[in-house]
Amino acid sequence: MEIGPITRAMLRNKTRFILIVLQIAITLAIVTNAVSLIATEREKSRKTSGFDEDNLLWVWSKPFAEQFKDRPYQVATTQTDLRTIAAIPGVVSVANTNFRPWQGGGNSGEIRVAGTPEGNRYRTQMYVATPAFTDTLGVKIVSGRNLAETDINEDPNATTSPVIISRSLEQLVFKGESAVGKALSDGETIVGVFDQFYNPYGWPIHEYGLIYPGYVARRGAPFLVRIAPGQMKAVTAEIEKRMLASNDGRNIETKPIATIKEEYFTDAHLIMNAMTAVILLILAVTGLGIVGVTSFTVTERRKQIGTRRALGATKQAILRYFLLENWIITNSGLILGIALAYALNYLLVTHTSGVKLDWHFVFAGVVLLWVQGVVATIVPAMRAADVSPVIATRAV
Repeated sequence: MEIGPITRAMLRNKTRFILIVLQIAITLAIVTNAVSLIATEREKSRKTSGFDEDNLLWVWSKPFAEQFKDRPYQVATTQTDLRTIAAIPGVVSVANTNFRPWQGGGNSGEIRVAGTPEGNRYRTQMYVATPAFTDTLGVKIVSGRNLAETDINEDPNATTSPVIISRSLEQLVFKGESAVGKALSDGETIVGVFDQFYNPYGWPIHEYGLIYPGYVARRGAPFLVRIAPGQMKAVTAEIEKRMLASNDGRNIETKPIATIKEEYFTDAHLIMNAMTAVILLILAVTGLGIVGVTSFTVTERRKQIGTRRALGATKQAILRYFLLENWIITNSGLILGIALAYALNYLLVTHTSGVKLDWHFVFAGVVLLWVQGVVATIVPAMRAADVSPVIATRAV
């Protein structure tokens, strides 16, 4: 029965209440979309590559001696380094490769099955590696065979090459058929398929990988080393010492893959933390706004409140009046906010890499802001209920 008088009273001071309704609506729109983005980034940060990341080490031989300009010398030194690293106690496997988990290092290109139309091309990540590549990453060959030393061909005029591909790429290109033995249009023959491959890339090709056999040593030789659990620190120091002892015409850099992954997600974590801070700030400002408007309304209506109290209104009635007023304001803001939330999400999805807004976030935002509105109103409303009818009516 009080909704009519409350609404009429609000319309006499509509600017004040319109502003708080807009504030609630904008808060809901921003908070729900920000939470959605945070959830998306957090889900990405939980993504696993399928590799033995915690025990992988990136080693880079950076030569400065003149003899490293000679290709046979590069290859011979790389072969020596592979044997040197493999002989260190605690090393499980080592491969010479330009693939670096969570950072790439190779190229992307399009492949086509030989004999198919020119338009049937598929983009994939492409890397070069020695045969121990899969053992070093900790992934398995699921069909066919692995690369072998005899697959490496240093002839620059070679037009054919055996390759292995990830199972996701096999499923994409061959639609459920086996890729083993199939030829690609550029002369590659697929000899094996390996499982568990994920590496974030600029293109949406994170799970597609193609590996050529070969040595990577032209501008330095990069290695991936898989180390026994708990021996990362000791083995890392030993690798640098033994490689320099073998050939001191270079510098050696090392970095655990776990550190590379952490650095990869640093920007995402900063964004999530910043967005979380913005959400908390907006919620605080909105809560203070509701408190401020209700407090001002209580102060402004002290005489009316006192008059109602003198005429027999109970404290519960006064408290209910202001809570109902807040209910109308909050619900109006939330209804408008739901529309704004989906409108903002449409813009994010259309013009950026945003994802579709999950209704669960909207529902949670509605509940949060509704509870916040009630909590923010209780203290001023209780102050209004405590107004003495005698004090308030002295000046009447």
